[in-house]
Amino acid sequence: MGMFSRLVGSRLPPRYQRLFKLPQRVASYKVTNTESTVLGRAVRTWFEDHDATAAVYRLDSGIDALSARVGLIDRAERTIDIQSFLLKDDVSGNLVALHLAQAADRGVRVRLLMDDALTGAVDPGLLSLDEHENIDVRVFNPFPRRRSRFISLLANYNILNRRMHNKSLTVDNQVTIVGGRNIADEYYRTGGESEFIDEDLLAIGAPVDVVSDGFDEYWNSPQAIPMGAFDNLVAHGGVVESVAVARKLIDAHRGGSFLGGVDGRLIDQLVAGSLQLVPAEVEVVLDRPEKLRHFTLRRISVTSEYLQRLASAAVRELIVISPYFVPRKEGVDFFAALVKKGVNVVIITNSLASTNHSSVHAVYARYRKPLLQKGVQLYELRARSESAKSRTKLTLHSKVATVDRQRLFVGSFNLDPRSLYLNTEMGMMVESSELAESMAASILVSLPESSYRLRLSERGKLQWVLQTTDVEEIITTEPQSGAWLRFRTWLLGLLPIEEQM
Repeated sequence: MGMFSRLVGSRLPPRYQRLFKLPQRVASYKVTNTESTVLGRAVRTWFEDHDATAAVYRLDSGIDALSARVGLIDRAERTIDIQSFLLKDDVSGNLVALHLAQAADRGVRVRLLMDDALTGAVDPGLLSLDEHENIDVRVFNPFPRRRSRFISLLANYNILNRRMHNKSLTVDNQVTIVGGRNIADEYYRTGGESEFIDEDLLAIGAPVDVVSDGFDEYWNSPQAIPMGAFDNLVAHGGVVESVAVARKLIDAHRGGSFLGGVDGRLIDQLVAGSLQLVPAEVEVVLDRPEKLRHFTLRRISVTSEYLQRLASAAVRELIVISPYFVPRKEGVDFFAALVKKGVNVVIITNSLASTNHSSVHAVYARYRKPLLQKGVQLYELRARSESAKSRTKLTLHSKVATVDRQRLFVGSFNLDPRSLYLNTEMGMMVESSELAESMAASILVSLPESSYRLRLSERGKLQWVLQTTDVEEIITTEPQSGAWLRFRTWLLGLLPIEEQM
């Protein structure tokens, strides 16, 4: 039985097994002798002036987050490693792809590792990039039936329902970005119909090696299939043609407000030593790729175990932001115990109107009353300002936790069974009162303007409190949502889908 058959099961028809004749997989690893690169010299200079093992910079702005990614790619001299759940064929995706191709033209080794959940049958752009001699694209845990993905999912559900949700970008093994953002327009606040509120951290020092080692483990895993395995499935041009298409798309948007703000300013500051990095103790938390091969539902991940220990240590305050929040009874009991010992527990998630997964909201809704009854403070993001005329829908996508304004976690992990049991995840824990205080304060200050505060009426009914002025407005149904959406979500809540959320 071939490697691909072992990966997806033996039920593939013989003709399909022949279709996936795998190209030779060559193991590759991080490059360590990069101290002489521009980024290496900048990092070394910074540590000569600071007594620390690591430093971080918060990328809370979408424009800054994309600018940092493009700026790092442009400064790359040896290697670029990108791990992502999604790379979309839009302006942001094409911008990143164009700069990756330019880096490869300079002789930079590019490794691009994508999960297969949202790549479609085959992505011609990824195939084109893969043809560059210095670009290697691999797809993690691929669907065997490329044009019949639903059938493929049903036939191999235990495997294909488990996804690589990690997000990182590392350049020259000197600087890394870890967080919740994929590579698509909505993650960078482009002003489109949908915008995601998200968070990343840029880091230098000790955590970079750990992220690089983790990338290598996923990259060399048997579940990482070379893009060349799908080369004959769809027509595609070469990398020159792909770059030309990307450049044409980007040029068409160049005069807009979005791309006008994307520049290399942040990385220029990093190189010049003027970027306001925060010295900190940083720990990288990373699931092993083998998590996707274990089919015991109750198997706890590395990230979840770590976050539980982190939250358990709270003495005064715990703030959690999770766009997809399904605490289950165990989670309700956990937060209740923290409240009982005097911890101020604040949880922020999506409202029904702001979420992009109403099925998750349907399950989360079961736990709102129990959480409020236990004294947990619960907030839900407003999809749009009540007074604004903007048609842009806001969706919360940040995965953040702050503990006692001393420690901070930013990553890809959602507080739901999917992140807990099914997907691989990663993140960074930062020990820094400066950064944790700043993060917690900015979150709490923004809540009255950005969110509904949930509470129970005297009769135990849910209420959404809107604080637009000094006067409270009380809403008694899911705000900013129509009757059909509420009914459909209620129906979803009747289904036994909690373990998949």
